[in-house]
Parts: sequence; C-alpha cells; structure tokens
Amino acid sequence: LAQAWLSSPAMHTSRLLLGAACGSGLVALHAVPPRARGTATATSVQCHEECSFSRLDRLWQTIQGRQQNPDTSRSWVSRLLSKGPDKCAQKVGEEATEVCIEAAARRTEGVVKESADLIFHLLVLWASLGIDPKAILDELARREGTSGVEEKASRPK
Repeated sequence: LAQAWLSSPAMHTSRLLLGAACGSGLVALHAVPPRARGTATATSVQCHEECSFSRLDRLWQTIQGRQQNPDTSRSWVSRLLSKGPDKCAQKVGEEATEVCIEAAARRTEGVVKESADLIFHLLVLWASLGIDPKAILDELARREGTSGVEEKASRPK
C-alpha cells in the first residue's frame, strides 16, 4: 500500500507526514526525499519501534487471497465478500460508528481496537468493489499541499 504512494512522483519531491498507530502511541511516518535519503530508498517508511505499512500490505494480500480462493466455511472475509459490497459497506459504517462512540467516551483503547476493525473492513470493502489501495493513495497524493478548505470547496455541489 505505502510503496505505491511513496514511490509516486509527488513523494519524490516532498515529505509526507502521517499519523499511525504504533505500539502504545502515535508516531510520525515520513518518506525520505531523494536529496536527504542517504542509504534509505524512496519507498522507505521510517518510525520508531517496529511499525510500518507492511502489516497493511500483508492484510491486503490476505484479503485478495480470500477473494480469489473463497472458503465461506472458514473465512470471515470470504463470507463478507460473498454478500457483496452493500454488506461490506454496512460493516464499514458500523465500525466507523463504534470508533466515534469510543472517541466520544474518551476510551482510547476502544478507539484503537475499533479503528483496527474499521481499517480491516474498509480494505474488505475496497476489495468487494475492485478498488486497489493505490487509487486511494494516489488521490491522497493528488491532494497533498492543498488546503483542506480549498479541496472541499473545489468539490462539485
């Protein structure tokens, strides 16, 4: 997931700061610009502890595997995908609501757990619709450097 984004032309000329759940706290991830790279590659994602997008890459590969070789008797992903995008979208909505409930109650452990569920179900939804994560990362790269206020105002009404 991250490699496609971090190796895009936009990422070769700028730094990317992301917040990512890692261990017990929030850490900054960044792509190293070519001129400051040293021994790092353009696709390096650095943070403290053992945290990277590789877990998301592995999860995406697992979801794709379940889609290509469905076994609804043993796989939750296969069951969701067999019910189609509407059911997958419903699960994303449920998990997003649960994240909001936990956040409103200031239960950080609950936010972490429900966020993991949300990300998982979002990836399943993408798979159900044939959306490659690279498309989302490309859209984020397109928006980089644009004010959120400006970006929202540019959307069709």
